[in-house]
Amino acid sequence: MSWYWWVLITVVAFGLGMVSVLYFQRTHPPDRRHGDRREGDRREGDRREGHLREGSSGATMPERRAAAPERRRTDRRSRDRRRGKPAWQLATVVVSAVFLSIIGVVAYAESQVASIFAGSAPDLIDSGWADCDTPITWSMDASRITAADARTARAQLTKDLSKWAEVSGLDFQFVGEVPVIYNDTTYVVTSEVHPSPRHIYIAFLRDQDSSLLDQRTVGFASPTRVWKDSKQIVEGSMVLGIEYVKRASAQQRSAVYLHELGHVLGLGHGTEPENVMYYLVDGNNTLSPGDVEGIRNLIKACKEQG
Repeated sequence: MSWYWWVLITVVAFGLGMVSVLYFQRTHPPDRRHGDRREGDRREGDRREGHLREGSSGATMPERRAAAPERRRTDRRSRDRRRGKPAWQLATVVVSAVFLSIIGVVAYAESQVASIFAGSAPDLIDSGWADCDTPITWSMDASRITAADARTARAQLTKDLSKWAEVSGLDFQFVGEVPVIYNDTTYVVTSEVHPSPRHIYIAFLRDQDSSLLDQRTVGFASPTRVWKDSKQIVEGSMVLGIEYVKRASAQQRSAVYLHELGHVLGLGHGTEPENVMYYLVDGNNTLSPGDVEGIRNLIKACKEQG
């Protein structure tokens, strides 16, 4: 939800508050003049006192004293109703505005990072990985990088997957190196090896191997298989540019890994610079509240595919 949705919700809250004011004004019209109100109270008291005298010419003093408290209670209730109306109107406006504004703020915060399928595949919006007893496996194709670079990459990817695991409840398990096949038309990697029913393939490619990789685009990723009935993601792929991995610092690599892993998990780009999923990756490797709420909104209950 963008900022304009929050503005819309705030306007609606104000509108409901104004409607409540108009409702109370119609159902409880205020007294216009204090002089008339006091005169009306005196007339009402005189009428009751006259009625008491006329209806009981032989009334004793105790009977008149017994009627006096009832008059005072009636007058007090009338004054309380008049005094209470503005307070009730104000309370209704404040409660309506605050309540709906809180909803708007919460909804805005939770939607800073939306589904990766928003705008591209409406029927798959909000698809996510399921929190099952069995882990999501992942592998690397490190055939194009050195053994030392592969060890460094594996260690960093393990740490960054742990960050997503901590906030999502998902469990990830490395199963080793698996060779992949890259399709430069669909921009995904696949393999003839399928380590588990739920798997993430990660590959390192040179810029010349992919038309997407260049100085600005240093990685890309997405889910590659989704069960439409339950909206469970069961496979994903992630490509990282070798040239960038070699020249970047550890923090910069971590920021890119976290960002691309977020895409694999089903997240789109964030709306705030503090989001790891913000479309510009600048070295931020700390998950923001928007990132956390975004991934938690996508997690599904475990369901076996029939």
